[in-house]
Order: sequence, then structure tokens, then C-alpha cells
Amino acid sequence: MQHSQMAPSALSDFMEGQRTLILTSLRADGAPVATPMWFCRVGEVIYCNTAAGSAKVRHVRLEDRVCAVVEAGEDYFSLRGVRVEGRCRVVVDPDEVAQAEEARRAKARRIGSGLEELPAWFLDSRGRQRAEGRRVWLRIDAERVHSWDFAHLREHYQVGP
Repeated sequence: MQHSQMAPSALSDFMEGQRTLILTSLRADGAPVATPMWFCRVGEVIYCNTAAGSAKVRHVRLEDRVCAVVEAGEDYFSLRGVRVEGRCRVVVDPDEVAQAEEARRAKARRIGSGLEELPAWFLDSRGRQRAEGRRVWLRIDAERVHSWDFAHLREHYQVGP
């Protein structure tokens, strides 16, 4: 059977073209909680920005194991995605924060921020929250990565283009 795994370059291109991942963190009792988040990457490291007092931050401070899924596709042969299992922590190093911020800005220039329709006061508020330390960056370091692109299976099922 043919594998649906993406080549490393295709995986990177896919991740760079997506805005949202589903981050699954663990509550203190071990129950999983899945949350959609915008993300950016620096190399293989994934960054997400969130409110400093959010449940996600509390969760990763208690248990750093997380799973993040980025997926796309509307029909079987267009289904593709990446699942990252790894460790997550709050970024405290100012240089790393600056690096994540620049990655966020670069991604917004490349594919749009997704915030274009929001009023200026919202963006100003987010900027103030970041400056005041009320927003933090989460860093996800992958331990396992699994990808799929079902377009690779078309030939296996002998289906036309």
C-alpha cells in the first residue's frame, strides 16, 4: 500500500500556508482539552500566542505534553495535515519572544494576518497586552511528527485526476 506521508519540503510548505492549529493540552486531572490557535514557526519550532492567564498556559505549566494538529481539505483526496506530539512551555527569553513576534509578522505579510476586518482598537489592544506581558508565547518542540496527504493515495485506489 502506498503511504500518504508528506515529503519534508511539502510538510514545511503546508505548515507555512496554514494559520490555525488545534492544540490539545492536558488538565490537571489528565483530561485533554483541544483549542484552535493561530501559529507561526521558526525552523521546526511552533509558536502560539495566548493570554498569559489562559487555561492553556496553566495546563502546560502543570503538564508540558501536548499534541497539535494542522489540517486542510474538503474531499478525500485533498485531505492533508500534520500532527505534532511534543513538549510545550511558556517562552520567557526576550530574544526568543522577539524571534516569535518576527515570525508572526512575516507570516502575516506572506498569507495575511486573518485580522484585516477587525477594527484598529482590537489590534491596538493586542499590542498593549503584549507590551504589558498579558500575552505570552507558547513554544512547542516536536518529539514525533506524523503527516498525511491523501492525494498520494489516488493512484493506489486507481482513481482518475
